[in-house]
Amino acid sequence: MATQNMPAVSIDINMFWQIINFLILMFFFKKYFQKPVSKILDARKEKIANELKQAETDRKLAAEANEETQGILKAAKTEANEILLRAEKKADERKETILKEANAQREKTIKSAELEVEKMKKQARKELQSEVTGLAVSLAEKMINERLDSKLGENLLNDFIEEVGEDR
Repeated sequence: MATQNMPAVSIDINMFWQIINFLILMFFFKKYFQKPVSKILDARKEKIANELKQAETDRKLAAEANEETQGILKAAKTEANEILLRAEKKADERKETILKEANAQREKTIKSAELEVEKMKKQARKELQSEVTGLAVSLAEKMINERLDSKLGENLLNDFIEEVGEDR
């Protein structure tokens, strides 16, 4: 086959009409659509800029709110610690008061018990003394009855009873 040298760029009539159509299209676009499209693009650009400004403002407000919240949280923790310390101090004071009251009550109970024991000792001594006296009288009576005759025994017994009766 024979190779023909073809030009590197060939402009034929179709290409020419396409360029003319493109230029006419560009003219109409520029004349009728450039201003509305520019307005839409400018409005969109302005809207985006405003949203960025609003986002920056919101970010600053959020940062300030966060700092304020951190301060409030720190103050709340400090106050909670103070409340706990006061509660512990009151609990310690209450514990001391209860211990003092318990010790005082214990001492009172001990003294009361000691007085009761002393009373019981005195009562027991009296009862013992009375019983011992009764036993002594009865022993003396038996001894006298065995050793002495009845008349002499009665005199001694009466004397002894009178003496014991006077001791009481």
